Amino acid sequence: MEERQKTVLKILEKTGPKLYALLAKLTLSQDMVGDLMQELFLRLLKSKGLDEARDPFAYAHRSAVNLAFEWRKKQKNKHLSLNSNLVTEKQNPSTINMIIERENLEKVLNATAKLKEPAREVVIMHYIEQQSYDQIALRMGKKPQHIRSICSKAMARIRETLYTEMNKNQNKEINYG
Repeated sequence: MEERQKTVLKILEKTGPKLYALLAKLTLSQDMVGDLMQELFLRLLKSKGLDEARDPFAYAHRSAVNLAFEWRKKQKNKHLSLNSNLVTEKQNPSTINMIIERENLEKVLNATAKLKEPAREVVIMHYIEQQSYDQIALRMGKKPQHIRSICSKAMARIRETLYTEMNKNQNKEINYG
């Protein structure tokens, strides 16, 4: 087995379950995670950046995040028909709440996708992976105060994006034909 394959397998052996969980959280699609893990493996095998990475585990993490957001962007372009999302009277309130929560999470993830690095990475590590500022700082080679600042500014940008989207949607006319 060549050296690159050994390196990639070592990375996935150590962080595979975390990367799998991360992909599931970012895509909101358990069905696609296996395919995305395979795509991640192939990308890491082909990547020249992995050889130059100071921290190959962080590089794999960043690659997984980018892969998830690329997948989300492709899915966003596939519009579902309105009829597939309609709520019927037979659905119970918990189903409706689940649909609303999922839609809200989709909006937050879409806003997160618009952030630049390292803000997106920090938000994902802190809010999705539940890592402390100290853990993130250690991993990124920065001070915890700097990470906290990046996270705070990123959350302000996410709120601004959500607010703008909400106002844009309220200004559209809804035709209930």
